[in-house]
Amino acid sequence: MGNILSVLIENSDMRICEIAKSGAAITVKNAFQVELPSGTVDDGVIVDVEAVAKVLYAALKNNNIKRGKIAFVITSRKIANKEVTLPYVKNEAKIEEMIKANIEDYFPMNNLEDYIIRQTVLETVENAEGKNNNILVTAVQKQMVEEYYRLASMLKMPVETVDYYNNSLYQLLRKQLTQGVVLAIQMDENATMVSIMRDKVQLFKRSIPYGKQTIIRNLAEFKSIDEEEAEAILSDPRKLDLELTPEEYSEVIRDFSSSVTRMAEFHTSRNPGTVIEQIRLMGTGINLIGFTEILGKELGLEVVTIKELNGVKIAKKNLHGLNYELLADYLPLLGSMMQSLNLKAGEQKKGTDWHRIAYLLIAVALLANAAMAGFFIWQYFTMKEVKANLETQIAAEEPAEAVYNAYNNAQSDYTQIKEYYDSTKNSNEMLYTMILDLEEVMPESVGITNLTAENGAVDITGVAGGKSALSKFVIELKKLSYVSNVRVENVADTYDEFGNSTSAFNLNLQLNFPEENSEEVTEEENTEQSTGEDSES
Repeated sequence: MGNILSVLIENSDMRICEIAKSGAAITVKNAFQVELPSGTVDDGVIVDVEAVAKVLYAALKNNNIKRGKIAFVITSRKIANKEVTLPYVKNEAKIEEMIKANIEDYFPMNNLEDYIIRQTVLETVENAEGKNNNILVTAVQKQMVEEYYRLASMLKMPVETVDYYNNSLYQLLRKQLTQGVVLAIQMDENATMVSIMRDKVQLFKRSIPYGKQTIIRNLAEFKSIDEEEAEAILSDPRKLDLELTPEEYSEVIRDFSSSVTRMAEFHTSRNPGTVIEQIRLMGTGINLIGFTEILGKELGLEVVTIKELNGVKIAKKNLHGLNYELLADYLPLLGSMMQSLNLKAGEQKKGTDWHRIAYLLIAVALLANAAMAGFFIWQYFTMKEVKANLETQIAAEEPAEAVYNAYNNAQSDYTQIKEYYDSTKNSNEMLYTMILDLEEVMPESVGITNLTAENGAVDITGVAGGKSALSKFVIELKKLSYVSNVRVENVADTYDEFGNSTSAFNLNLQLNFPEENSEEVTEEENTEQSTGEDSES
């Protein structure tokens, strides 16, 4: 396979790697970063495709890169994830069928046809109840993916693949950790992925809103210096020894280390048999001088950095003097070359043959609908005639036994249908309602970074503009009639140079399915009250 350009497009810049792939091994030939004009990208969505295409075209020209295949890695809070457990099936096609059959339970949205659904088997578990697959299901908006394909089309570059940021990091991590229970910390510029791995299986994963730039900003605030000077201190051992004591360093990273500790404690509390044996650090954090030593003291276990990457080589001749320390800034672009989710825009559209098949399917569907409609019309008039005959017989003979039997049959049918209906009810059905309500009641200074739901239990991770905003958010949640047991599990505060606070939080709540007859009761009570008032007047 020839060269592939792997690209991660964020709100303000693009990270680009030129990669040569041979079998399972990849070789990085160049890696660099370019800035984007303001407003061209919004949370993973390319707003101005033409502007991004011009920047990317100029970057390729300036770095003497020939246009070949291109791969994209998307990062966005709009991408939904859901971990599910299904009976063990080895065949991937069968797993996909099971996911499609239950997809509305995982993502209770009324426009699922606008999403691309992918699944990744995380783990196979066997217990007394049987053998199951733990699966991560991902839903990505088709329109978001289509913009990346349009960008590739403008550049006249065929698309190799489109992957999701979290999956790319996960696939790279699986190559590095092969034995033992490991707490893996994958630090990027402004966020960090915390994973607990057993051999190559991911047992636990959470994202926290702290990255390399967060540590630099914390030091700048702590020492009342600018961020460039803070970064210089964390890049030079001599400056670090002169400017920062170990105790001060611990204070600077306290929010970060506390968040990692809480994640580890949360997992081990739910899995008492899991003992973390090692801590491994990947990504931008490996370039912060002294960071691993201080973090290890805070976590109570030695932190070992992963620099040289299994399955990844660096070309001896490259344009920017690339090495593994510099490559740490580009890890999200590598895993997609190993095993991508392979998100495709219009993946059913495959030229003229597909259109013919589509038209044929539509025609068959229309004929089937017409036949079904005719059947129901015939059945309606047939049953109407049967009903009329029965009514005539009952009116003529009025046999008590026939009436009694008809009642019993109707009661039995009702009970059976109600059982079927009740079996379809799930508290997660209220998740979509809650999301709509959040758009109305959530304070502007509150942002949700991760939301998961299982059987009505919702776990929310986010950032608020201080505890006051967080308290208001909690109050608004409690006002929702179908929400109960709202609990804030963790709050971590950070302060900017003006004393303004930002609170990273984790809270959970319970969604309750409303009683089926509550509206009917209310209407009856209102009717009775209205009648009573009229009588008094």
